[in-house]
Amino acid sequence: MRRAMTAYLGSLRETEIAVVPEDVGCGGGAVPCFECKGRGGWDWMEPEIPAAPCGSCKGTGKVLVAI
Repeated sequence: MRRAMTAYLGSLRETEIAVVPEDVGCGGGAVPCFECKGRGGWDWMEPEIPAAPCGSCKGTGKVLVAI
């Protein structure tokens, strides 16, 4: 069962983001990348620049959070 939770982001963990993680086992949950919005690349930001993979998710579009 997937439930909504709050993820805390930033260097001081002050930014709260509501997410619904997908349980991947061992206490981890996969959520869409916070930097590229789950696209895996930066093409949404600069359409004229060739797509570069996102540095946070390494182009997968998902990051792991502790659940």
